[in-house]
Amino acid sequence: MKRQQGFTLIELLVVIAIIAILAAILFPVFAQARESARQTNCLSNQKQLALGILMYANDFDEKMPIVGSAIEPGTLLNGQKLNGQPFNGWSLVMQPYTKNRGMFLCPSMPKVFSGSGACAAFNGQPITNNYAYNYFLGADASYPYGDYYRSPDGTDTWVTPIQMSAISQPANTIAFMHSGSVPPYGATWGCTYATIETPDFYNKIRPRVIHKNGDNLSFADGHSKWFELKRVDSAGDRPAVYIWVSKGIWTYPFYPERTGGYVVWQ
Repeated sequence: MKRQQGFTLIELLVVIAIIAILAAILFPVFAQARESARQTNCLSNQKQLALGILMYANDFDEKMPIVGSAIEPGTLLNGQKLNGQPFNGWSLVMQPYTKNRGMFLCPSMPKVFSGSGACAAFNGQPITNNYAYNYFLGADASYPYGDYYRSPDGTDTWVTPIQMSAISQPANTIAFMHSGSVPPYGATWGCTYATIETPDFYNKIRPRVIHKNGDNLSFADGHSKWFELKRVDSAGDRPAVYIWVSKGIWTYPFYPERTGGYVVWQ
């Protein structure tokens, strides 16, 4: 009778090495595939948000939804005004048009708040909104600070939502991007702007590099698109730029007719 021979130690080591090499090759591919799926989901969310503001505007004489901001530090960190009344932020105003609270969450963003300082009391609270709205589109005098309510050169003031017809190039004017208040950026102050009740807003091009080397942006004409945007979110440098000419994106709704003193990148 012939004696059956098993694998030698060298053969077993070769097989293990081959499996390890295949795993090293395939695991990053699987991770990229998962992230691509999350990016697509997020892109769909932002498109639905952009379409939502258009439907809202069609019902309200072409005016965009209000920002409805909470004002720090003079506010309670629980989605209520100091008099106990709830805030009426843009995401709540849009609920009749979106009818889905889930679309305010990006699958690649944190779901639970973790902060410090005054925001430490909010640790563990569910984050219900990962997106921010362009303040220039929905200004309602609810945040009368800095260059949010007036342009850097003082020629423009922003106290009421803009009309669709006043936007120079809707396909280039950003409507939504990822929130800058969700940690790690908003760890000490963002707790006020991480919920649907008190949603985030901005007036500068400060997206998060969430999906690969860029981010999804949605625009005032209703479309959404991924952009390579590593420059605006690298090494903690988040510059106050409003117009990025080579990318064809901006937050200032009157560009290119006038700039109002806003910082422009080529």
